Amino acid sequence: MCKKAGKNKVVEEEQVMSVAANLDRPCTISESIMQSCKEVKNMREGKTPKRSLNDLFANIEKWSKEEER
Repeated sequence: MCKKAGKNKVVEEEQVMSVAANLDRPCTISESIMQSCKEVKNMREGKTPKRSLNDLFANIEKWSKEEER
């Protein structure tokens, strides 16, 4: 009887964590991947400027400083 009660609690915790993860995400994973593919396609076609890994790191530093405020 204790094993069953413990298993239900684990399932409930997993459901709560799943809901919390979905609330924090502005879009689904597949939508995010599709958006990234579109961005890469536009960069290859010259419609948007290419970005380097250094640009990404600079943006991450900038974003983290903005969040601290």
